[in-house]
Amino acid sequence: MPKLGMEPIRREQICRAAATVIAREGFAATTLRNVADEAGVSTGMLNHYFSNRQDLLTQTLVFVSERTQRRLTEVIESMPPGWPRVEALLDHSLADEDLPNETWRVWINAYGEAVHLPKLRKTIEERLLSWYDVLDLALEGLDDPDPDGIPWSWRFDAILNGLAIQALTSEASLDMKTIRNEVVKALRGYATADV
Repeated sequence: MPKLGMEPIRREQICRAAATVIAREGFAATTLRNVADEAGVSTGMLNHYFSNRQDLLTQTLVFVSERTQRRLTEVIESMPPGWPRVEALLDHSLADEDLPNETWRVWINAYGEAVHLPKLRKTIEERLLSWYDVLDLALEGLDDPDPDGIPWSWRFDAILNGLAIQALTSEASLDMKTIRNEVVKALRGYATADV
């Protein structure tokens, strides 16, 4: 039995391992056994902290989402409002590093699985609400070109996700710098468009 007070530490250790496995293998191929192996714990330990495989996968998405949103919020809060915040968010979410790449891969896999898993779909909807708050913070200081239309944060997310998904799941010749520049160009186009 784990020591009292170890639960948050163990859950994080397991979610970190699960994120690594999901990013490498995909949701469908992620098993309790390969997550336990990656975490260096027994499958019994996983069963102690998570009710089943779907619960583990869902909680891993929450973990990855919270970790990323916390990191990006810290980055953009240190920048002046306006375009510097937007560019800082893009620079850090599209960095060619392990953590952002893992985050993108976990999210892409989650979207695919959510088609079949209503609980995961609900979790994605909840996580997106807090993600849009982060995007709204990044867009602070810029006027929404169409305040009565689709929220600007949704458009920002759609462009960013669309290009990142294409880069990670196809043979498209898209690197993260190109995606960053295209997202900025699209947002600037929205900002100057006569709606």
